[in-house]
Amino acid sequence: MDYIIAVQTPAYALSPGRFATESAFGEHLKQLRKSIGDNFRLVLLAPHLDEGEYERQKPHFVTFETERDAIAFVPAYPAAASFHRFWFWYALPLIRSLDSVMERTAIVHSGLSTDVRRPMLVFVNIVGRLRRRPVIFIVDIDFRRHASQRLQTGEIGVWKYLLTRLVTNVFKESQLRLAILSSQLVMLKSQSMVDKFGKGLSHVKNFFDTVHTDNDILSDVQMEARASWLQREAVLRLCFFGRLVPSKGVDRMIDAIKLARDQGSSAVLTVIGDGPLREVLASRVCDCNLQERVRFVSQVPYGPQLFELLQEQHVTLAAPVIEDTPRAAFDSMARGLPLIAFDTSYFQDLAKLSHAVTLAKWPSPAALAERIIELDKDRERLTVLALRGIEFARLNTQQIWLKRRAEWTREFAAQHH
Repeated sequence: MDYIIAVQTPAYALSPGRFATESAFGEHLKQLRKSIGDNFRLVLLAPHLDEGEYERQKPHFVTFETERDAIAFVPAYPAAASFHRFWFWYALPLIRSLDSVMERTAIVHSGLSTDVRRPMLVFVNIVGRLRRRPVIFIVDIDFRRHASQRLQTGEIGVWKYLLTRLVTNVFKESQLRLAILSSQLVMLKSQSMVDKFGKGLSHVKNFFDTVHTDNDILSDVQMEARASWLQREAVLRLCFFGRLVPSKGVDRMIDAIKLARDQGSSAVLTVIGDGPLREVLASRVCDCNLQERVRFVSQVPYGPQLFELLQEQHVTLAAPVIEDTPRAAFDSMARGLPLIAFDTSYFQDLAKLSHAVTLAKWPSPAALAERIIELDKDRERLTVLALRGIEFARLNTQQIWLKRRAEWTREFAAQHH
């Protein structure tokens, strides 16, 4: 029987029995494959990337072979399909494909459709329930404050705010409430969402969707050496790694570096990643005369190459302008980098649990600059935060969370049968 995982992240079919997907997600698939056991074949259902986009992203993708890896790929629809083409060309074939796939499916691993215009995951959830298959429903971002955050930062106007609050958020919240009533396991990456929507129900759980493994965490010997370096290295080295898109707030990080410099700090920032804002951010650096303080490094695959770059940094910055749940937070802790982050709901939770996050008032670059200056002056505290982060990362590896998820899955699967 099959264990189907449906996601909105596109993959690319190389040939029959071979496909490629983004490297960090690929690592997650490998670990998920191990955790579900040999009784299941893992099937990925996802939008299909077009050839041009795949060639552009190819250096950051990993390849799978169905026979070798016991992971198959079922393309759902072209990732570049417009709203009209999705509904007029691909919606009905997708439903037929899902109906066929569900015949040999034992467990459906799905989630919240954040794509309102092309709600593939809604189709997956409905067909799964009609076929009476047990469904795991995952929400990895608390969407409730997105509209107000985007209005406050000036990204949208009042009309778009009302449309988001009254249409988009209602659409998402309806999916979640239906999932709690009909799914066997609901996992929310937000304790406040669990408290509000779960109301004590045992099948609604908080979780961390981490990708780091035991092997990625610094050893005791490595940490001793790093602790010494954290206090010895004169210049505070900050970093960000991820997609260069508006929601990540990298522009605010650059502004914070300028403000910190103007107050006498020698802190520098390394931005690791690619995306549509790369040139805009580079121009901002020039406008602020920060060429000696901010450098850009192209995206590298998840793993040793990334960790080698992180080894040269003291602290990771997280400045999301809307609620976000970046895995980079855990990857940073695993490598001995504490975080300076805006006080969004997710980072407030993470700060309380890990004691490795220093919070700055959202969405203020000045508040970020204050925290940068504080840690620059207090290297003892920086070292303590780094040590706490490593311990927290050790308690929240991908293996631990997949094992926990597998145990929850076995529990409801036993009840289902």
